[in-house]
Amino acid sequence: MNGITFGDLHSYRDLNLILSEKEIGAPHVKTKLIEIEGADGSIDLTDFFGEPKYGDVTHRFTFSTIVPRSDFLTQYSRIKNALHGRKLRIVLDDDPGYYYVGRCHVSSFTNEKNIGKISIDCECEPYKYKAQQTVVSVTLNGTQAISLTNSRKRAVPTITASAPMTIVFGGGSWAKGSGTFTIPELELVEGENYVTVTGTGDISFAWTEGDL
Repeated sequence: MNGITFGDLHSYRDLNLILSEKEIGAPHVKTKLIEIEGADGSIDLTDFFGEPKYGDVTHRFTFSTIVPRSDFLTQYSRIKNALHGRKLRIVLDDDPGYYYVGRCHVSSFTNEKNIGKISIDCECEPYKYKAQQTVVSVTLNGTQAISLTNSRKRAVPTITASAPMTIVFGGGSWAKGSGTFTIPELELVEGENYVTVTGTGDISFAWTEGDL
């Protein structure tokens, strides 16, 4: 039975709910328009920082109960205790490769023809995240250009090097020793990103990709 996993609880297996309807929203674009007096139109600064920015998004899920009528209110209380007001990782059974992060709000309980109805609204971050981190690992003996392909959300990868390395990206250069570290200026944008690394040893880049 398809459902939703909220944190560690599955809607059907753990909460005795049948998913009857879901509404996956789209985050609103944070537009910035400046009106110019005495001129037509406006100046659009939405892309001032290189790309649009997005607000939070609400996803709505409606469920039917599968417990006897005498247990409706007990089940409702249990669901509120487990989910209401909590910020959780949310995974859809029909999109298991991704997860959302959001705060859950359990709606009021209704009873129609001896079937309980409960809706859960989740105020989520604008992106859905890949369940598995993307990892690119390379063994170096000299200088090599490494391609890091990223999804829509910008990301700063965690870098692990087995030996001292020099990393060049976007006009910047950093000499790093062995270990695990991040370089805030090494921010991956959507598409292919090329990083040039010089050294001898193993290096890996790991990050979580995000899509709308």
